[in-house]
Amino acid sequence: MALASGTLRKLGIAEVVKKDSRNFRDRGDVKLSAISEDTGPQNLRNFSHFTDDTSTLYEALSGWIESDDLTLCLGGECALIVGEMAAFKRRLNGTPGILWLDAHGDFNTPNTSPSGFIGGMCLAMTCGRGPKLPDEIEASRPLVSEENVIHLGSRALDPDETKALQESEITLYSASDVHRNGIEETAQNIAHDLVGRSDWIVCHLDLDVIDPRIMPAVNFPTFGEALTIEEVVTIIRQLRNSGKLRVFNIAAYNPMMDNYNYEIGMKILRLVSNTIS
Repeated sequence: MALASGTLRKLGIAEVVKKDSRNFRDRGDVKLSAISEDTGPQNLRNFSHFTDDTSTLYEALSGWIESDDLTLCLGGECALIVGEMAAFKRRLNGTPGILWLDAHGDFNTPNTSPSGFIGGMCLAMTCGRGPKLPDEIEASRPLVSEENVIHLGSRALDPDETKALQESEITLYSASDVHRNGIEETAQNIAHDLVGRSDWIVCHLDLDVIDPRIMPAVNFPTFGEALTIEEVVTIIRQLRNSGKLRVFNIAAYNPMMDNYNYEIGMKILRLVSNTIS
């Protein structure tokens, strides 16, 4: 996943965004640490690397944000959300909301995680749960109120994570909910709820929320009832049309699992173009 942003750049994602943006600025890459082997306790692996990189992201993004623009963030892994949300909360006025599209909950803590993988805890951390973070970020937690989070597309939740989500104020929409209610109605409901509660909105797209038969180049493919690219685009465009979408994250693409002509990478470029145009 660390290769994702560089590969999407080589495929021309900056040119795609520039074509559909009147005020395009490429802020470049944020250099993060390389991890050669796991460190730390088994229920919270690589936490020191995570906190260092979270502070790096926080400082970099704090200097780049312009309040009226849509910021597209290309990540490897979902844990970028913590430093990013802290930076946006520092620079933007009002109440944030998040649409979290992911096959997984990312709502574990060290006490519930079966793997100790921070990528499976990052939404919970953003909501103020889990271990203490660097001082400048900890002071702003929760970075988003749980009542202002909508989680869409989950189909692989751990047992204790399921309980935590159900007891939280987060709104959950499974893919089956989307298909039962229809994509247009679901998109309208999500936009209505988030726009009504939030002054600005972050859309976080973990690509494994999309059916792995369509989007197989992810580390944790999860089969079952899933969303299509078209459904994802419909939902995000509804938020875009509200005028409150300020951040669009794309995470979890693994180009090493793509084929020789980067068919999946090109799908991602088309998804971005169809969403922001």
